[in-house]
Amino acid sequence: MDILIGAPVIDMNAKQLQGKYLIMDMGCNGAAEFKKRYSNSIYIYIIPPTKERLIAQMVGRSKSRLERSKRQIPQVKEVCDWLVINDDPSVAAGEIERIMHLIREHGTNWDNVDIDTMRFLYSRNLHNKKNIEFLDNFYGKEKALQVER
Repeated sequence: MDILIGAPVIDMNAKQLQGKYLIMDMGCNGAAEFKKRYSNSIYIYIIPPTKERLIAQMVGRSKSRLERSKRQIPQVKEVCDWLVINDDPSVAAGEIERIMHLIREHGTNWDNVDIDTMRFLYSRNLHNKKNIEFLDNFYGKEKALQVER
Protein backbone atom coordinates (compact mmCIF):
# COMPACT_ATOMS: atom_id res chain seq x y z
CA MET A 1 0.00 0.00 0.00
CA ASP A 2 1.37 3.40 -0.95
CA ILE A 3 1.03 5.99 1.79
CA LEU A 4 1.91 9.65 1.39
CA ILE A 5 2.40 11.70 4.53
CA GLY A 6 2.06 15.47 4.77
CA ALA A 7 -0.24 18.40 4.43
CA PRO A 8 0.81 20.13 1.22
CA VAL A 9 -1.53 22.14 -0.93
CA ILE A 10 -2.64 19.43 -3.32
CA ASP A 11 -5.13 18.61 -5.99
CA MET A 12 -7.00 15.66 -4.42
CA ASN A 13 -8.00 14.46 -7.88
CA ALA A 14 -4.43 14.35 -9.13
CA LYS A 15 -3.36 11.21 -10.96
CA GLN A 16 -0.37 10.70 -8.67
CA LEU A 17 -2.76 10.11 -5.73
CA GLN A 18 -4.88 7.45 -7.40
CA GLY A 19 -4.67 4.19 -5.46
CA LYS A 20 -2.71 5.80 -2.63
CA TYR A 21 -3.51 6.96 0.84
CA LEU A 22 -2.62 10.52 1.81
CA ILE A 23 -2.12 10.95 5.54
CA MET A 24 -2.36 14.47 6.87
CA ASP A 25 -1.73 15.65 10.41
CA MET A 26 -4.04 18.53 11.19
CA GLY A 27 -6.15 19.97 13.95
CA CYS A 28 -9.92 19.76 14.03
CA ASN A 29 -10.45 23.14 12.38
CA GLY A 30 -8.32 22.12 9.43
CA ALA A 31 -9.97 18.71 9.26
CA ALA A 32 -13.45 20.25 9.36
CA GLU A 33 -12.57 22.53 6.43
CA PHE A 34 -10.98 19.65 4.56
CA LYS A 35 -14.06 17.47 5.16
CA LYS A 36 -16.28 20.09 3.53
CA ARG A 37 -14.27 19.75 0.33
CA TYR A 38 -13.42 16.04 0.47
CA SER A 39 -16.25 14.22 2.22
CA ASN A 40 -14.99 10.78 1.16
CA SER A 41 -11.87 11.13 3.31
CA ILE A 42 -11.29 9.08 6.45
CA TYR A 43 -10.89 11.06 9.67
CA ILE A 44 -9.03 9.32 12.49
CA TYR A 45 -8.23 10.98 15.81
CA ILE A 46 -4.94 9.67 17.21
CA ILE A 47 -4.21 10.21 20.88
CA PRO A 48 -1.72 8.89 23.44
CA PRO A 49 -3.13 6.46 26.04
CA THR A 50 -2.70 8.73 29.07
CA LYS A 51 -2.60 12.37 30.01
CA GLU A 52 0.91 11.82 31.32
CA ARG A 53 2.09 10.68 27.87
CA LEU A 54 0.40 13.69 26.30
CA ILE A 55 2.15 16.00 28.75
CA ALA A 56 5.49 14.34 27.99
CA GLN A 57 4.89 14.91 24.28
CA MET A 58 3.96 18.53 24.92
CA VAL A 59 7.13 19.44 26.83
CA GLY A 60 8.87 22.09 24.81
CA ARG A 61 5.74 22.92 22.84
CA SER A 62 3.59 25.93 23.50
CA LYS A 63 0.96 25.77 26.21
CA SER A 64 -1.55 27.08 23.69
CA ARG A 65 -1.25 23.84 21.70
CA LEU A 66 -2.40 21.81 24.71
CA GLU A 67 -5.23 24.24 25.39
CA ARG A 68 -6.27 24.02 21.73
CA SER A 69 -6.28 20.21 22.02
CA LYS A 70 -8.59 20.39 25.02
CA ARG A 71 -10.96 22.82 23.30
CA GLN A 72 -11.23 20.74 20.15
CA ILE A 73 -12.69 17.61 21.80
CA PRO A 74 -16.32 18.52 21.01
CA GLN A 75 -15.27 19.18 17.43
CA VAL A 76 -13.34 15.87 17.27
CA LYS A 77 -16.64 14.10 17.85
CA GLU A 78 -18.16 16.04 14.93
CA VAL A 79 -15.28 15.66 12.45
CA CYS A 80 -13.70 12.28 13.15
CA ASP A 81 -15.27 8.86 12.95
CA TRP A 82 -12.39 6.79 14.26
CA LEU A 83 -10.19 6.81 17.36
CA VAL A 84 -6.78 5.19 17.60
CA ILE A 85 -4.99 5.21 20.93
CA ASN A 86 -1.29 5.39 20.21
CA ASP A 87 0.23 3.28 22.97
CA ASP A 88 2.62 1.50 20.60
CA PRO A 89 3.40 3.30 17.32
CA SER A 90 3.66 0.11 15.26
CA VAL A 91 0.31 -1.18 16.58
CA ALA A 92 -1.33 2.22 16.05
CA ALA A 93 0.03 2.39 12.49
CA GLY A 94 -1.38 -1.09 11.82
CA GLU A 95 -4.78 -0.06 13.15
CA ILE A 96 -4.81 3.07 11.01
CA GLU A 97 -3.87 1.08 7.94
CA ARG A 98 -6.55 -1.52 8.73
CA ILE A 99 -9.26 1.13 9.15
CA MET A 100 -8.31 2.79 5.87
CA HIS A 101 -8.15 -0.52 4.01
CA LEU A 102 -11.52 -1.72 5.35
CA ILE A 103 -13.27 1.52 4.47
CA ARG A 104 -11.73 1.55 1.00
CA GLU A 105 -12.73 -2.10 0.50
CA HIS A 106 -16.25 -2.00 1.97
CA GLY A 107 -17.34 1.63 1.96
CA THR A 108 -20.51 1.59 4.02
CA ASN A 109 -21.56 -1.94 3.05
CA TRP A 110 -20.67 -4.13 6.03
CA ASP A 111 -22.94 -7.08 5.14
CA ASN A 112 -20.11 -9.48 4.30
CA VAL A 113 -17.68 -8.48 7.05
CA ASP A 114 -16.78 -11.09 9.66
CA ILE A 115 -17.58 -10.61 13.35
CA ASP A 116 -13.94 -10.02 14.40
CA THR A 117 -13.60 -7.22 11.87
CA MET A 118 -16.87 -5.69 13.07
CA ARG A 119 -15.65 -5.84 16.68
CA PHE A 120 -12.41 -4.13 15.67
CA LEU A 121 -14.25 -1.38 13.82
CA TYR A 122 -16.71 -0.85 16.66
CA SER A 123 -13.87 -0.63 19.17
CA ARG A 124 -12.23 2.09 17.06
CA ASN A 125 -15.43 3.96 16.22
CA LEU A 126 -15.32 7.37 17.83
CA HIS A 127 -19.06 7.36 18.38
CA ASN A 128 -19.24 4.35 20.67
CA LYS A 129 -19.88 5.17 24.31
CA LYS A 130 -16.56 3.83 25.59
CA ASN A 131 -14.51 6.06 23.28
CA ILE A 132 -16.59 9.14 24.01
CA GLU A 133 -16.11 8.55 27.74
CA PHE A 134 -12.37 8.02 27.18
CA LEU A 135 -12.05 11.42 25.48
CA ASP A 136 -14.24 13.16 28.05
CA ASN A 137 -12.20 11.71 30.91
CA PHE A 138 -8.92 12.29 29.12
CA TYR A 139 -9.49 16.00 28.65
CA GLY A 140 -12.48 17.11 30.54
CA LYS A 141 -13.32 16.29 34.10
CA GLU A 142 -10.08 17.10 35.92
CA LYS A 143 -7.98 20.19 36.44
CA ALA A 144 -6.30 21.64 33.40
CA LEU A 145 -3.16 19.78 32.39
CA GLN A 146 0.02 21.52 33.37
CA VAL A 147 2.87 21.42 30.91
CA GLU A 148 6.35 22.26 32.20
CA ARG A 149 8.80 24.05 29.95
